[in-house]
Amino acid sequence: MDIILIIIICNYLLLHIIFYFGVRKSSGLKPLIHENLPSVSVIVAAKNEESNIVSCIDSLKKINYPGEKLEIILVNDNSGDSTLRLMTESVSDSSNFRILTTGDYNNTELIGKTRALSFGIENSTGEIIIMTDADCRVKPDWIKSTVQYFDKQTGMVNGISLIESGNNIFYKLQALDWIYLLALASSSTGIGSPLACIGNNQSYTRKAYHSAGGYAGLNFSVTEDLAMMRAVKRKSEFRIKLPVNPDCVVLTNPCPTLSELASQKRRWFRGGIGINLLGYVTGFCMYAVNSVLLTGYLYAPLNVYILFVALKIISELMVVLPVYNRLGLSKLMAYYPLFQLYFAVYGVLLPLSFITGKSIRWKGVKY
Repeated sequence: MDIILIIIICNYLLLHIIFYFGVRKSSGLKPLIHENLPSVSVIVAAKNEESNIVSCIDSLKKINYPGEKLEIILVNDNSGDSTLRLMTESVSDSSNFRILTTGDYNNTELIGKTRALSFGIENSTGEIIIMTDADCRVKPDWIKSTVQYFDKQTGMVNGISLIESGNNIFYKLQALDWIYLLALASSSTGIGSPLACIGNNQSYTRKAYHSAGGYAGLNFSVTEDLAMMRAVKRKSEFRIKLPVNPDCVVLTNPCPTLSELASQKRRWFRGGIGINLLGYVTGFCMYAVNSVLLTGYLYAPLNVYILFVALKIISELMVVLPVYNRLGLSKLMAYYPLFQLYFAVYGVLLPLSFITGKSIRWKGVKY
């Protein structure tokens, strides 16, 4: 048994050494200086977001980008609340904003969020298309910093999103979780084998979007952002980047309840099926290591178990510490020991949750 544990943790350590070089490469990406900034279309799809849409719009109003090269398209996705009214009231004095409603879209083949996004993109004109969500807030230099990573070889730039956690421990654990998973996403992108991205901070050139077939060319996925990234990687010759740059960060809300968090995790897990080889290796290693973390003290010698846990933490810190430091989030490290238990518990239970059924409910819609 001791030998098996050693093999498991050594593979985990080796995997994170590889990720360490990937995150260093992504962290070291140097933005270009474009003399002529490209035109940009920001797309925000909103469904029943009356509690969030105003703060999102307020942050978008503060964007520092040439007005003649910026359009912001808000897509009301058949909301049953006051989202549309709040959109209209909030942008009445802003010429850069346009509002669309999916009820006016004649494409009946697309469903879910992809329908709203596709409608927005079809009505946009920018050379660069940037996506964010209605429950997000962006920084003034978000667009200007993001577009600097595009060159002739780059078709997609994914960004990091951070959860605003306040003093709530449950929210802080979610924030730590996002940082770790996006650190792995940035690392894997740095070594040319991207594992993941987040749709509330995703951008691509119009050419890359059409080369990938657009949303109409994708098979249905509950994670349309990941499906688009895979299509760009598979169907085009463009590079994908995920820089660790605080100016490119988007702020988002945590899941307020355990049930909503479980739905989010199930959606992400379901969307991750069909991932590349690196993803399957990473998932297997994580599951094995987290299982030992939760149960190893029952059957392993104490010294072996302590060494196992120590190597697990060291492995992960190699990847996340550069991200924490780059983004100025070192204060969250005080909660890292508790995060170990949080991550292990849901990491082990999540795959098992599909034994009782594969359906997923998200934003009031069942998939």
